[in-house]
Amino acid sequence: MNSNVDGEILALEDQLTTATRNVDVPALDGLYADDIIFTGVTGVVCDKPGIMDEARRGQTERQAASAAPGAAAVVGYEKADLRAVRHGATAVSSFQFAVTIRADGQEVTRRYRTTNVWMKRADAWQVVAAHTAALG
Repeated sequence: MNSNVDGEILALEDQLTTATRNVDVPALDGLYADDIIFTGVTGVVCDKPGIMDEARRGQTERQAASAAPGAAAVVGYEKADLRAVRHGATAVSSFQFAVTIRADGQEVTRRYRTTNVWMKRADAWQVVAAHTAALG
């Protein structure tokens, strides 16, 4: 494990990973700040309502896919190279992740790098900014 990982932020990243893997909308709602700025892989900047709409859509699609034989499904979500630095009530984390999707008997894996900016407000940490880039 990287020695440059703050334990509290690591635990929060684990919560975020679990919420993302499970498309846990209430957990994501608590981990993302109301004023978050999120830049996705296409360069589009989203606010929290956009992020939460996408999470709800993903949850609905995942439920529908689980009922349809042969439908596309996420079969892997792995994080690696996690780093975190804390400066008082602000922290920055960076990690790589890979998402594997199975469809029509084939698996495709896409790799990304994300940077999250965490801020502690009223004794709770939340992501206030995030950026994800596709890796070649």
